[in-house]
Amino acid sequence: MTAASATIPVTVIGGFLGAGKTTFVNHLLRSGGPRTAVLVNDFGEVNVDATLIESHDGTTMTLTNGCICCSIGTSFIDTICRVLDAAVPFERIVIEASGVGDPWKIAEIALIEPSLRLGRVIVLADASRVAQLIDDARVGDTVRSQFERCDLVLLTKIDLVEGETLAAARATVRRLRPDVRIVEAAQGAMATLETLETAAAASGFRADAVEAAIDHSTTFKSWAYRRAGRFDRARLACAVDKLPPQLLRLKGSCRLADEDDVKVFQMVESVWSLSPADIAQAETGIVLVGVGTADLPPPAELDAILDRALAPAGAVS
Repeated sequence: MTAASATIPVTVIGGFLGAGKTTFVNHLLRSGGPRTAVLVNDFGEVNVDATLIESHDGTTMTLTNGCICCSIGTSFIDTICRVLDAAVPFERIVIEASGVGDPWKIAEIALIEPSLRLGRVIVLADASRVAQLIDDARVGDTVRSQFERCDLVLLTKIDLVEGETLAAARATVRRLRPDVRIVEAAQGAMATLETLETAAAASGFRADAVEAAIDHSTTFKSWAYRRAGRFDRARLACAVDKLPPQLLRLKGSCRLADEDDVKVFQMVESVWSLSPADIAQAETGIVLVGVGTADLPPPAELDAILDRALAPAGAVS
């Protein structure tokens, strides 16, 4: 593809852990539209977000080897090549960035690859948490950097907060980026990508000179928990209360004793939930991925906490 009209638009979706990126991507796919390649990057050895993307007419690809904004390596380049060489051409690429990643670092590839065209860099911000996150000594720098070059901010979960909290969230975004377009979204009422793309001017940013590689592994740690069994719901509630405050996010799929359906487990800081999994591929047991601060306790200690939530073998139907 060399003609400008044949270039594939790329949308990069960023935002801190728990802002709702995967939920938003699934919403976009359910809304229909052009044939889409979804590229998902997660921070850690298991890309759990890719397994939680619903089935769609295009394809979902996993970007491996850690946070790709730290190093645009062979996995990302190879995946982009697979998209461009597909027998049935894709009409759009959506990239879900890691929750600790810099979406602009990913977007820059669309500015230098002739076959791609950068559409929008959209950053999601959780209305209930963004005001606290930017001043958090542990994660504030990471959160603030995600807003620096986005074209649009999607303020999520506005239906879950009071008016004063929502006003503080708006003011926080304005303080970071006074002129950026803000679109507000309730959990079940998000805008389509076509609507958002008409709500913001085309990206006016240009690729920077190559900078020294960043390394989010010095600020954050990941942890993967995999077991063949099932959780006991009551034991799980007790175990989650024992998880350390350094664990910022825990997410994945699991099954419960005496229940047949797969559940999506979500935890942001101390708030957690279980919901039915509407996904094409689900693990047969338990697969959870956590991200925490650099002082996150060792995996064995975290494993032991969740192991106490496992249902006894005789209790599993």
